[in-house]
Amino acid sequence: MIQKALQYLVSLKDNKTYQINGKTYSDHKLELIEDERFYRKEVEFNSLDAIVKMIKAEIKDYTGVVFIRVKDHKNVDVFTRPDDRERRVWPYSATCIDAEFKAGWRSQQEAIIELRSRFIPTEDSEYLLNLISRINNAQGIQTNDNGVSQTVVTKQGVTLMGSEVVKPRLTLQPFRTFREIPQPASEFILRLDDEGRIGIFEADGGIWKMEAKDSINAYLSENLSSEIMGGHVIVIV
Repeated sequence: MIQKALQYLVSLKDNKTYQINGKTYSDHKLELIEDERFYRKEVEFNSLDAIVKMIKAEIKDYTGVVFIRVKDHKNVDVFTRPDDRERRVWPYSATCIDAEFKAGWRSQQEAIIELRSRFIPTEDSEYLLNLISRINNAQGIQTNDNGVSQTVVTKQGVTLMGSEVVKPRLTLQPFRTFREIPQPASEFILRLDDEGRIGIFEADGGIWKMEAKDSINAYLSENLSSEIMGGHVIVIV
């Protein structure tokens, strides 16, 4: 009895095949037992400069070319060719974490702080700051908006009243991408409501994002020129 049981158990190891309707079937599923392999854990950075320094320091550790992908205006990642298991290594990535300009309405004080801290100073940003400061100090505000241009009347004291046409479109440069590259300039629509709130809305259809990607590509290509010329690095936009 025990001998028959052992013979049965041994027979279970045999891989039997069957021919059914011209096709070969097996009663065992074969699986490849792979040796364990250590893959580098992705290191996350917040600047393009860090990506450049890491690649220069470790490029010799990789066989074949290393790819840099400019995913969008605030994300870059690095990966290698597939190995013999068809697996890629993703050693580094960079994410711009301080480029969070949000279009919409804000109070006068919020707009002043934002323009001073999150925008590159330009002629239009100074114009907007000057306008906001004067409205903020007024005692009363009236607006006349026809959708194309807007007139704002500010009352100073009891008897003095001033009126001016507000520029409907401004060219501004908020921080929206990595600090190592020029911040893209784009058009914004300006609106003021009867409560004195400031409305700033993007008006270029997102073209600035493509400009930012091109600038990231130019920065990486310039700072990794020797590695690119040597065929060790390829930048993908």
